[in-house]
Amino acid sequence: MNTTAPHISSQFDHDLNHVRDLIMSMGGLIEQQLDNALRALIDGNIALGEAAAAGDVSVNQFETDIDQSIVDIIATRQPAASDLRFLFTASKIVADMERIGDKAEKIARIALVIQPLVNSYGFMKDIHVMGEMTQKMLHDAFDAFARMDAEAAIAIKQADTHVNNAYREVLADLMKHMADNPNTLDYSLNVLSCMRAIERVGDHVTNICEYIVYLEKGVDVRHLNLNNTVEQIEKV
Repeated sequence: MNTTAPHISSQFDHDLNHVRDLIMSMGGLIEQQLDNALRALIDGNIALGEAAAAGDVSVNQFETDIDQSIVDIIATRQPAASDLRFLFTASKIVADMERIGDKAEKIARIALVIQPLVNSYGFMKDIHVMGEMTQKMLHDAFDAFARMDAEAAIAIKQADTHVNNAYREVLADLMKHMADNPNTLDYSLNVLSCMRAIERVGDHVTNICEYIVYLEKGVDVRHLNLNNTVEQIEKV
């Protein structure tokens, strides 16, 4: 969905749509990278872990290409205010997407190291659930971006509270495990790093959703709690 009316120059519309298409393609790549990383962690699939780790190169290339496309549009098209809002916000969205790719790479690389003991951790099923929650958030966020659906973005932002609650619960279990099994401290710290990376994916998805709200409604909700976010949107 376009956020602006068609321009006199059809090439200008083509350039803007190209940025949107690149973002969606990058999103599909990141979804696959995160899925591979989590399957490597939970299922012990070494091949998928290696694929997820290697995939960060392509994610970084997407970020570079999109940033260059945005710079080219600004330099050659003299975009109006609404177009500038899209371009600058798109750049911020891509930055958070790239960081999600970094977190997926981190999960994958750690998964390759901790597999010998990972199945002995009884709470890994809870980490699996946490991972599925962030995957759904990520998928839904890209869908909301494609449709420019601010209401859906707000609902996704709310879902991050469930990820944070799950993180705290699993963290308590991990701390107890570390106290009871000091001989597995190195492995436990690696599990903690994976948990933290999954939780941070949720945070970056939340950022993306806040940018979607800004694109569609023109309201900056980055520093508002959920109730205030809904209140501001209802005023638009």
